[in-house]
Amino acid sequence: MGKHKVTQAGPPVDYTSPLYLPKQAVAFFDDDHNLIGSDNDFQKLLGVPKDSVKGGTSLNDILLRCICSDVRVNAKGAEAEILDEWLYFMGIGQAIVFQKPSLELTQIRMNKLSSGGASVLVSDASSCLVGDVIAIAGQLKTVVENITQGISLFDRNCKLVLCNKRFLELMDFPEELGKPGTSMADLFRYNAERGEYGPGNIDQQVHERMELAYKFEPHHLERTRTDGTVVEVCGNPLQDGFVTTYNDITVQKRVAEALEEANLGLEHRVKQRTAELQTELQTRIKTEERLRSAVSKEQLASRSKNEFLANMSHELRTPLNCIIGFSELLKNESFGPLGQERYKDYCFDINNAGVHLLEVLNDLLDVSKLESGDMDLVETEVDLSTVIESSVAMLSNKADSHNISLITELPSDLPYLYADARRIKQVLINLLSNAVKFSREEGDVVITVSGNKRDGISLSIADKGIGISKEDLPKVMDPFHQVSEALTRNHEGSGLGLHIVKSLIELHGGRVVINSELGVGTNVCVHFPRERSVDRAPVNKTKGSKSTEISLGNRPLH
Repeated sequence: MGKHKVTQAGPPVDYTSPLYLPKQAVAFFDDDHNLIGSDNDFQKLLGVPKDSVKGGTSLNDILLRCICSDVRVNAKGAEAEILDEWLYFMGIGQAIVFQKPSLELTQIRMNKLSSGGASVLVSDASSCLVGDVIAIAGQLKTVVENITQGISLFDRNCKLVLCNKRFLELMDFPEELGKPGTSMADLFRYNAERGEYGPGNIDQQVHERMELAYKFEPHHLERTRTDGTVVEVCGNPLQDGFVTTYNDITVQKRVAEALEEANLGLEHRVKQRTAELQTELQTRIKTEERLRSAVSKEQLASRSKNEFLANMSHELRTPLNCIIGFSELLKNESFGPLGQERYKDYCFDINNAGVHLLEVLNDLLDVSKLESGDMDLVETEVDLSTVIESSVAMLSNKADSHNISLITELPSDLPYLYADARRIKQVLINLLSNAVKFSREEGDVVITVSGNKRDGISLSIADKGIGISKEDLPKVMDPFHQVSEALTRNHEGSGLGLHIVKSLIELHGGRVVINSELGVGTNVCVHFPRERSVDRAPVNKTKGSKSTEISLGNRPLH
């Protein structure tokens, strides 16, 4: 573009005034784009001779006059090509702008009419040159440099007008190729020489791509560069050139490929699994038939077991009671001395073995009843204080033999518990027996009760014995489970006590919580639901609690 001296024909116009309206003129054309009529200012705004704007004049002739007067057109002989570009952009509703020799900018916009013709609106576009042009250019550059996409703008001669740094980064071009005026062919050649387009003749590769570029057609494609980067390229033609955006979609592409691969893998697995399920279905049908037969046999065996235990309970207990009773007489030498001290030791062992065997038998019968659902509760209003004192008295001899104190802390206003008194006592004896069994010499076992009618009753038995490891704690209430041999080898038991306790408390609608630490001690807490708390008659209205310590021999009794 040549250099021109700016001249001013008249007084300056204040384009920045909010009352300024650009000059406009309109002309109408028929179906064949021949002039029908126009405003008086139409010819003046276009800057063409009067005789070139008269009725019947072709729109193409008027536009050619404007193209010839456009000072930005350097190449002579390109008027026809530029005319085609103008008609294309005007046909899609986009305005075109040309610069007259006076350096004024004129905008032409065409609108199609419903009658088939067209209206052409001409306006003074010089206002876009007025104001702080440098500031506008600076703002435009800031915007272009701060967008996340790469962007390049080429003129109609495929010369670079502007680009941002992101474009150079994505396409891996050196900075010197990002200078205005760089030919698009130079960029293509740079890519071809480093193998971006694959093997082949470099000149031929550049020529093919320049042919496509000169068509100025919109395009959208994805380019995979030699380093594996995938760039999305979107190009759109402008009136005087071409603008292209570049976006790095490597991550999205890899995610999409991974998703597609995963979908294919999933489809394969679904097909494979469907075939497996069909095979499993046939196997399951046969298995269910065998299971029904096995369940039927198991139910029959369970009924037989319960019947056997029920029938054998009397047969087993009767001789055991005789063994226990007679061994007790012999041990105590009720009818005179035995003569040999060793006989007395044997009687003691026989008595202990009989008592232990009877306890195991009772536990087995209770477990059988609980599992079969045959255990019925005989529920009444139970004074828990009385049941606790009775249970403590039963365990006092055993506790005293190991110098263990049994301490009870019972509130005076404890409500009655609606429960089966015999089963609650069985629970207490089992828990106290375990606490005494696993306590250290001269230790304490503390029985604490708290509660009211609103919150329910809670009972806890705490000892400072050997404790339970974290690994064994979740399983201690399973039937026949015992903690590790190192801790239990000196303590006999069937491993059913805590299982029976848990089952009996759950039969009452309550729950059992065990907290224990190895080497520190164990605390077993039994919680009864609040609906099992019953108001008791106000016998003793003294507030507070009583602390009872039970022992024998030289130990205190409070």
